[in-house]
Amino acid sequence: MKSFIYGALIALVGAVGVANAQAPAIPAGAEPMKPANWLFVQVADSVTVDDKTITLKGVAPQTLMFTDRPERMTGDAPTSSFVQFWTSGKSDFEKDPPNATLAVTVDGKPVTAVVELTNPVINGDTLTYNYKTLSPDAPKSGTNASLFIDWWYGPGWGPRWGGGYCWRGPYGGLHCRPGW
Repeated sequence: MKSFIYGALIALVGAVGVANAQAPAIPAGAEPMKPANWLFVQVADSVTVDDKTITLKGVAPQTLMFTDRPERMTGDAPTSSFVQFWTSGKSDFEKDPPNATLAVTVDGKPVTAVVELTNPVINGDTLTYNYKTLSPDAPKSGTNASLFIDWWYGPGWGPRWGGGYCWRGPYGGLHCRPGW
């Protein structure tokens, strides 16, 4: 009986931990996100490329995001939410597909290619995009993949966009999390 109670207690504590991990507390002193042009970075263990698709395997659960001047901001969002948000906003990616640079390691050497991305589909930790090559070199399959995605205008992610907030980090800059 004790083992059943201990097992139930461990399961309950684990469930509470998962629930808390999915809904992080808003930091003290947080402020609403400001409108900005955001750039995105997705990393993965490997990438497989064919003539129509780029498939990131072992893609990180967080998509990193950052802005440049006037105020440099950083942020992160769940990759699954980034994919769902593809068709939202003033200049959504469906209307205006982004350019991206795919950087991978092939036979121990860095290889890059510039592409245009469309139609993201995520399934677990596998993310697939359709692409069109924009550089002289076509993208290649490889390991240690990084995908640097061109800017998207985030309108401050107010109530219409599900919220979003920023807080000042120890370095003084804003770190943001959209309410996707």
